[in-house]
Amino acid sequence: MSGQVPREALRGDARLRAAEVLTRTEADGAFAAAALDAAIARTPSLGARDRGLATELVYGALRTLPVLDAELARFAKNGARSIEALDPWSRNVLRVAVYQVLALDRIPPSAAVDAAVDALKRWRSKGLAGFANAVLRRIAGERPDPLPADQRVRLALRAIPVAVRVRIGSLLGQEAVESVLRAALERSAVSSVRVNPLRIDRNALMERLQRERAGAVISPGKKSELALSIEHAGDLSYTSAWKEGLFDIQEEGAQVVALMAGAKPGMAVLDLCAGRGGKSAVLATQMEGRGTLHAVDQHPAKLETLRANLARLGLSEHLALGTFAVDLTVGDGDLATAAPADGYDVVMVDAPCSGLGTLAHRPDLMLRLRDASAWRELTAIQTAVLERAVRWVRPGGVLLYAVCTLTAEEGDAPVEAMLAKRPGWAAAHERTVLRPDVDGTDGFVIHRIVRAGAVAA
Repeated sequence: MSGQVPREALRGDARLRAAEVLTRTEADGAFAAAALDAAIARTPSLGARDRGLATELVYGALRTLPVLDAELARFAKNGARSIEALDPWSRNVLRVAVYQVLALDRIPPSAAVDAAVDALKRWRSKGLAGFANAVLRRIAGERPDPLPADQRVRLALRAIPVAVRVRIGSLLGQEAVESVLRAALERSAVSSVRVNPLRIDRNALMERLQRERAGAVISPGKKSELALSIEHAGDLSYTSAWKEGLFDIQEEGAQVVALMAGAKPGMAVLDLCAGRGGKSAVLATQMEGRGTLHAVDQHPAKLETLRANLARLGLSEHLALGTFAVDLTVGDGDLATAAPADGYDVVMVDAPCSGLGTLAHRPDLMLRLRDASAWRELTAIQTAVLERAVRWVRPGGVLLYAVCTLTAEEGDAPVEAMLAKRPGWAAAHERTVLRPDVDGTDGFVIHRIVRAGAVAA
């Protein structure tokens, strides 16, 4: 395996699993969730407690990498250069240890240090093990006792770059940044589901899930009439209610986005950047499974998941469903011939974005946004997709543009540029911002625009 993970370490405990996943994420560009699932699946001997620890170590370390590296550099002879000179796996063994020392009060610091030192002595060298022992014990010696109750959130907040804070401040004002970030990071324990109202009402689903998950804390959502907020329920896709298509697992803010489309039975609806189809399912629900729904995504496998999910929910039997694997930055593909001649009643663009509104669920986000070119690429994609979307909206139809982030350059600038080129195109324009600290959802910027009756696209 690349990233210099010792072969024998691939069968180790939760700490070694975490170091492996971090190495794959850093050195190979792997997505953390997928790499973690693969590592756990390859180690069936891990019990539930160790699987939970591996998950905490991976996600926690990813959220706090700059802080962990700064602590290591503070006590290394040559500072940051000493840490950068390490091979990826060794560096991540140290990061896992530092995260345990600084963030987890249930693990004795000495146990975290000893585990890292033993791993490096076994699979690297006595010299490196000695270096690790000296640095880690100095870090442990400065650990607060007891740790603050919100220590993990504090560390994650310290790790968020100034440039990201400035970008969020461009939309919300700098005075709101700390509140938004803290609320986003504190949401990690809460999940949301969306009731399928064609099969069950929300109160009945709440009672059903409470029976299936006796220890769960379940309450109605605050922003979506279809949402339930759930804690301590485990993986809900194993419930019989899920298998019967009574609900879907979807963050509440994402539900609000799709509900704002206002799709109705018999409409022609287009979902661009549809992904695995969470918002497509909301649109199909609003349509009561009747009408035309076309979903576009670059990845065929995601569209297969979309089809399977709509079938599970009982939404596709009478729906004219079309899925199109298209790179919208290049062209229209088969959608060009399948689209209605006069366009669609609703076109939704859930554009690729930095995802800063989803910090609770995306621990590797900062790792993927380190390069300024990543931001430029995202805004170019958003602009290109939105320009294609405009052409498909029929007069009087709705264009819904949304991003799950909280920056002006992604949330507002593409829409403003599009409308500036088309004076009079919008008959009505509603802008909505969802904030973790105000609305209790992920962060979104949403534009709902009704096209005027006789203006060229």
